[in-house]
Amino acid sequence: MPKIIWKGCSSAPYTPALQELPPDAQKIQIPVRYYWLRAMLLAAPFYVPVVLSLYLKNHFLHCNIIDKGWLAMGLVIALLLGIVHEWLHCLPYPRQATAYIGILPKRFMAYMSCTAPLRRNNDLLSSLLPVVLGFIPWIIFLLCPATARPLASLCWGCAVMGMVSPCPDYLYAYCVYKQVPPHGWIQAGADGCYWYCRQSQ
Repeated sequence: MPKIIWKGCSSAPYTPALQELPPDAQKIQIPVRYYWLRAMLLAAPFYVPVVLSLYLKNHFLHCNIIDKGWLAMGLVIALLLGIVHEWLHCLPYPRQATAYIGILPKRFMAYMSCTAPLRRNNDLLSSLLPVVLGFIPWIIFLLCPATARPLASLCWGCAVMGMVSPCPDYLYAYCVYKQVPPHGWIQAGADGCYWYCRQSQ
């Protein structure tokens, strides 16, 4: 895990100094057209099972296990876990790297910036790690009995939000998987992320 520096609240993400890219580095192309539609479609395998599990659980328990107040609390908690979401992105980075985490209050979101090079598979792991913030509460929800309605509602809210909120990360990971060879390295540039092979340096 890299050194993490907290940047607090700001109007724009902190941009650390960029490292020089190899001359043959290629930009990872992220589609702009229908961006959110593509992202939500890629997120479907994550959030659709969570939604279906609620209906199945209600059917087998012969009751409505969701309490709206506790559900809303779960959604709020999931939003507040945005900093943890960004911290999880940091874990695959090397120890000698420096990552910056902060909050953009006007956009009600957290961010993480790190310009260190990262192996392609580690970059994929970094992109997908925040899914655990949806997966863990979903497992707890599935294990909850009918008598644990508040806990089930809280966890289901966390699970849905935890699966949906990384949808831009799913789209990024898909683009990396399709465009970058397994031996490639990924590094931030001035206008996006680039990939290259180490032997080209």
